Amino acid sequence: MGGAVAVLGAIVLLLGPVSSLLAGGTVRGLHGKEQADAMNAVRQTVLAAVGGASVLLGLGYTARGYRLSRRGQVTDRFSVAIGQLASDKLEERLGGVYGLEHVMAESPQDHATVLGVLSVFVRENARTAPRPEPVGPDARGQQRPVPAWGTEPPADIRAAVEVLARRPDREEARRIDLRSTELAGLLLRTFEFDEPPRLSRAFLTWANLSRADLRGIDLSDAIVNGADLRKAWLAWARLDGAGLVRADLRGAHLSDTRLLGADLSGADLRDTESLTARQLAGAVIDEATLLPPALSHDPWVMARLAACREWRDQRDQHDGLEPPPPTAAVHRG
Repeated sequence: MGGAVAVLGAIVLLLGPVSSLLAGGTVRGLHGKEQADAMNAVRQTVLAAVGGASVLLGLGYTARGYRLSRRGQVTDRFSVAIGQLASDKLEERLGGVYGLEHVMAESPQDHATVLGVLSVFVRENARTAPRPEPVGPDARGQQRPVPAWGTEPPADIRAAVEVLARRPDREEARRIDLRSTELAGLLLRTFEFDEPPRLSRAFLTWANLSRADLRGIDLSDAIVNGADLRKAWLAWARLDGAGLVRADLRGAHLSDTRLLGADLSGADLRDTESLTARQLAGAVIDEATLLPPALSHDPWVMARLAACREWRDQRDQHDGLEPPPPTAAVHRG
């Protein structure tokens, strides 16, 4: 009842004093029918303006309600997906992984949270077994045999890594953290994705990626120090700027792999397939980098080694010094 009285009072106010005030002296100076017609026109204008404002206000409230409703739906779906990840049933865990992917796609503000949850899920459920520190270059990888062909991570772990690799391309303040994870035989091949799979800037330190098929993957600026990449397929992969310090790449396939600025200090590259002096000429190497016999005394590689040695000496005096540019070709005399 009180609301109806208030509305009626507002209408009387608009059609009376407010309309008269807006009409001005010109209308008030008219007489008879002319004044009545002019006042009616003013009142119609006032009512139209109030009606338009009411519509805009209503649309604003509707939009706000829609946003709140959508946010509530996203929150509910996120909570359900988190619960599914903790399930004992594989199909429910898969549903949780893909549910989080939908949340990330539809809600940019939840992008970082979803990446963090999926990264923790992989680390906690695919943790590598502790291994002793190698006592020499020939001891690397001896404690763990290369898995047989066909070995893959469990389906839910594969799904989580695939979602991380095809995440929306948005600015990210933190790196994806997959350190010390057991991912032997992982398949992330570019021809199975709409866009090349992308784990750029990811932490993969000490990860087991032996016999993984990573053809065409983007691992630029990733930290892959100490990782096991024996027998991995890295053809056409992007490893520009990646840290591969002391990584084990024995038997890896490196055809057309991009290594510009990649740090291969202490890495084991013996028995690699299709590695060339041209690729090494743009990478960072040192005396501890183990090379295939055909490249260990190549003049171009030796020139690159000298350039990297000089760069290290200068870097000790100038923090943040960029790696040397690719070394020009040097041919055997």
